[in-house]
Amino acid sequence: MKKFVILLSVFFSMSFADAVPAPTESCSGDIADYIIRKRDLVKQFKDCNEKLKNYTISVFNIKVKEGETGREEYDKCLDEYGDSVKVFAECFNKQFPEQTPFSIEEGLGFNYYWQDFNAVLSYIASYAQVQEIMKDMPVLDAYNNLTAEAPFHYISQEDMEQLLAEAQASRENKDILRLYFQYLKAKNDFKYRCQIKPAFVCDTSWLGEFKADFLKKYPETQYREFVETQMPSFADQTEEEKKLAKADNEKVEQKLRERSIAEQKAARDVWVALSGMAMFGIPVTSTEGFDDNFDVSNMLTFGFKASWRSVVFQYQYFLSLGDNNKGGSVSEKGYTLMGGLMLGPKKIFTLDVLFGLSYIDTYPNDKDMRAANLDDESWTVAFQGTYYFPISDSWDITAHLQASMNFVENYCRDSFWKEDKYGSYECEDPYRNADNDKYWDDMQWTFSAGIGVRFWKPRY
Repeated sequence: MKKFVILLSVFFSMSFADAVPAPTESCSGDIADYIIRKRDLVKQFKDCNEKLKNYTISVFNIKVKEGETGREEYDKCLDEYGDSVKVFAECFNKQFPEQTPFSIEEGLGFNYYWQDFNAVLSYIASYAQVQEIMKDMPVLDAYNNLTAEAPFHYISQEDMEQLLAEAQASRENKDILRLYFQYLKAKNDFKYRCQIKPAFVCDTSWLGEFKADFLKKYPETQYREFVETQMPSFADQTEEEKKLAKADNEKVEQKLRERSIAEQKAARDVWVALSGMAMFGIPVTSTEGFDDNFDVSNMLTFGFKASWRSVVFQYQYFLSLGDNNKGGSVSEKGYTLMGGLMLGPKKIFTLDVLFGLSYIDTYPNDKDMRAANLDDESWTVAFQGTYYFPISDSWDITAHLQASMNFVENYCRDSFWKEDKYGSYECEDPYRNADNDKYWDDMQWTFSAGIGVRFWKPRY
């Protein structure tokens, strides 16, 4: 497992920029991003510690074995955590060289966690110089205690006593380390503060007693000034500090809102959905006499729709049931390929505006009439509304309403093309209307309704 000290070098005499290499990736310039990331690091650290568990095996209330589990996962997680801290600190120092990502006490808490007692002793010996260097460097998210609290949550007084007993240090150094640990842990762990001297009201009266005992035990100690000045009673935040803490939290909340909006927009705009549909519609044509000669009384539609971002592509097969007097029960069929835009909240409702090309075959009512091939210069416009009924996270039931218009210009039924003496073709269709126009112009609307299924639904 990597051994690393979070935050500052032991003596704090060099800038953090000099202590680590320049970052190799782009870094955000928004202070709120760093506040969020610093708080996320606390969660990452806690997640690592939750992987390490102690266990005891007993038989008939007799303890036969005890140990720990999750050591490998814990070590790996903390290595990754250390890398995350390094990248975070590098980026912050690059963007805000006049500030520091961590406070002195935040760093000291992790010195205790990593059992780096020499670093703590070095700070105690030169605290005045360190504080002078750091006094004009604002601390990121200074009024949020999450980072300072995190390491002390996982260090018990009993564990610290054992570690200090095994440490290579003088009795006086062990005692100052113990006293300062008790001060920092009590300051950042309210439960522990109450355990030191249980009372109805948890106060810090014990602190003065502990300090007095230390100074009485070591009257000539070099740590006298530190003990007398650097371990004051705990005080609540001032109104000014509360105001500054609120301002930091508002920055974080605003940034989180912006991120949420950006994520929702990305999820709305970058997604792929596939839909299958079946609809029943009523075709209506505009050309005089067309309805009399061709059966277009109903229309079944089977479609396939693919959506990407706000773009939609749709294929439809139209089928009109009825006797065509040619030995079949289909009186009209068509194929349409369209593309267009999909508008609206894609998770709930969409309105599609589609345009494309179409191919239509119609069969006459009269057995003596020939079929009409309507694929010459034909195109389609469609307006389609779809409502989505959520079934699961991956698919919906869909309800469709569609109005599609097929327009065919200058078509002639296949069998009536005649070649003239010049090699050109003319349409000799006897079923044209009285104006003797040999070509058909037709606009056919189909109004349809139906249901379908959508897969790969969007998140928002």
